[in-house]
Amino acid sequence: MTVGFPSSGCIYVCTRFRVRKTLLYPREEYTRFLNRSIPEIAHFLSKGDYGEEITLLARTLSGTDLIEAALNRNLARTFQSALQISQGDLHTLVSRYLNRWDISNVMAIFRGIEHDIPREQIQEYIVPAGEIPPAHIEHLLTLPTCDRVAEELESWVLAPVIAEHYRSCEEKGALARLENELYKQYYADLLADIRHGVRGGDVVTRYLRFEIDITNMKNLMRLRCGKGACDIRTVQRSMIPGGETPIEVFQRMYGMERREEFINAFKQTDILPILTRALREVRGDESLDQEAAAQRVWERWHARRRAGHEIEVAITRVRLHRMDRMARRHAFSALPILSYLEHKRYEVGNLRAIARGKEFDLPPERIRRYLVL
Repeated sequence: MTVGFPSSGCIYVCTRFRVRKTLLYPREEYTRFLNRSIPEIAHFLSKGDYGEEITLLARTLSGTDLIEAALNRNLARTFQSALQISQGDLHTLVSRYLNRWDISNVMAIFRGIEHDIPREQIQEYIVPAGEIPPAHIEHLLTLPTCDRVAEELESWVLAPVIAEHYRSCEEKGALARLENELYKQYYADLLADIRHGVRGGDVVTRYLRFEIDITNMKNLMRLRCGKGACDIRTVQRSMIPGGETPIEVFQRMYGMERREEFINAFKQTDILPILTRALREVRGDESLDQEAAAQRVWERWHARRRAGHEIEVAITRVRLHRMDRMARRHAFSALPILSYLEHKRYEVGNLRAIARGKEFDLPPERIRRYLVL
């Protein structure tokens, strides 16, 4: 897929997903969503791509619960459709990329049990898009303890990680450590699988290495701004190998207290130039340069504060911008499909945020801060 001529099937599938992407809600539509009531939002969604789910679920649900359930079910249908349409190497790449949802689902179940959250509420966060069959996820949701869930995951491809790192839901920080180890193994397996015998894998690998850098930077900010300081071993365990930026750069950044030292290290990553462009869009300020963008991150870092919504949104857009740019350059690879799926994911996230914000009577300008547009 990166050399020679793409097959007619590849051209058809990639073109189809580029068209689908144009049908996602444009940025200006969210202004109208922010000014609608919850029933109006549900009615509007029922007239478009979410109509099948809204109509089916309206028999038993209403209000925000209806919207959230319909959005999640539609997202799962979208992912499953992508797998059905994709064939050969495209299917392999998309399938392995979507396996991250298995981790998300398993951790949602673990945390739901840990905090004694009702099964129905846990289910709201489940998106059956990975390799674990929906029926098995439904079974896991019925189990009373984390230990039982761990036992029932023995056949999962990441079961060895659970066997090695899971001890108990009650142990402080145990689930956070387990989640980190699961994602580390996920990326290691994904990069290894793609590297051996999958056509078009080199293109996806270049994107994944950048995604790993983004994840490492977010993990670093989370550790830096946690309730208590952690030692370098915790930082080392939290960094995911395989990115464009050596993990040693992120490890050195953790203890930096001088502005110049931090900003110079930040510039060694490939994140800053694209973060600058994303912040320009978020703030509507075309004059913002790399120094100003780095300064924004430094201010939060120095104060040991978590990244604000503005920076979180900008970082997400950094990743999406890179994926979109690579998808345009490699129009007949897995990236146009992955780009559509990621934008669909954030469309669902935006609509959920609007519905929940409306439920709690938050003003539109506050809800907008949480949207990835």
